[in-house]
Amino acid sequence: MNSSQPKSKASASFEYFLYAAIIAETGLAAFVYKTIFRDPDLARFNLYFGIFYFGFLTWSIVQLNNLHKRRKALDAEPVAVAEPEHTRPALGLTVAQLVIVVVVFVTALVTFSWALKLLR
Repeated sequence: MNSSQPKSKASASFEYFLYAAIIAETGLAAFVYKTIFRDPDLARFNLYFGIFYFGFLTWSIVQLNNLHKRRKALDAEPVAVAEPEHTRPALGLTVAQLVIVVVVFVTALVTFSWALKLLR
């Protein structure tokens, strides 16, 4: 049994948790924006919720980036020469990772836009 396998399972679980947390937090932000901020007394919390939302989103993305870097470093240890197809074109992400981020973001945006439209 490979000694890196338990770490890999733990990092995969943490990675899935982060993806789910990003989606759940975006849904919660849409709900808070749509329902709670209708009350003028709570409107002053807009800035605080925005800071919290973007802070958590930034933290999650940094954690995901670190997980992907560690995984890539473990995969690249036996091979010292980097291949051109594994270059990181944008934000330190591979093409596949960038596509996943875009798909998750667009899916969340469409889903929550649809949900907010239903709540009106």
